[in-house]
Amino acid sequence: MKRKTIYQKIFEKKVCFYCGLFILLTCLVALFAPIISPYPFYEQFPEKALTSSSSDHWLGTDHLGRDLLSRVIYGSRMSMAVGIFTAIISAFLGLIYGLISGWLGGLTDRVLMRFIDIMFSIPTLVLLILVKVLFDSFIVISHPELKALAGTLVALSLVSWASLARVVRGQVLQAKENLFVEASQSLGASSFRIIFVHILPNIVSPIIILLAFQIPSNILFESMLSFLGLGLQAPFSSWGVLIDEGWRSLSTYPRLIIAPGMMLFLTMLAFNLFGDGLRDIFDPKLQNQIS
Repeated sequence: MKRKTIYQKIFEKKVCFYCGLFILLTCLVALFAPIISPYPFYEQFPEKALTSSSSDHWLGTDHLGRDLLSRVIYGSRMSMAVGIFTAIISAFLGLIYGLISGWLGGLTDRVLMRFIDIMFSIPTLVLLILVKVLFDSFIVISHPELKALAGTLVALSLVSWASLARVVRGQVLQAKENLFVEASQSLGASSFRIIFVHILPNIVSPIIILLAFQIPSNILFESMLSFLGLGLQAPFSSWGVLIDEGWRSLSTYPRLIIAPGMMLFLTMLAFNLFGDGLRDIFDPKLQNQIS
């Protein structure tokens, strides 16, 4: 029987497939925001402040007369960029850390894992705020908006790598016991070659799955930091910034929080369902059922 490719398996899992399409569509909207957006996110129409939906402004305007649809579209650009890039950076850090810990073992492994235990003992939001405050205190960047963006990227990247490092370390410890590793060692292969040619390709599946779950987590934490006033701030437009602005006028103009809140909810749901589908596809126990 012909073995099915990963793309065929994703297509057969309809929920995973449609969530992947939604994520792709959101990324395309973020990428082409200047073309799709009817107005620049910073353009103001003071005479139309807080107007409801109309042919000129489909989602209405905010308290400064800015088009809400345009700000949501540009907000997807910032939120998706922060979520994806921080997840990639944290995945790289966690991968290197986990490979070193799992391969060397012994005292090195115990010391590295105790450091991760310390990180896990601190609540993630508290650790994020601590790293963000330290970055803002010691790093001098003249442009305040760029400083807020850089601080958010650094905080999310330095905090979210630990869980992937622990998983990679466990996978490496398991892979070290395989016969192909012992055969490579007996043939005189270097540690570098064994790790990156033999072990890494065999543990890439859990890394991809964790990356799919890490992106929505980082998007949520970026929104939380922006909501608390520690992340991105105006004139930047992210979903967290828009939710913060909508929260301030929730009792009088609740529509300001609905659009960015729904986009944040749907994007996180799509990423999590997509990650669940990938986990089912890559799970060796389910391979026979899928194929």
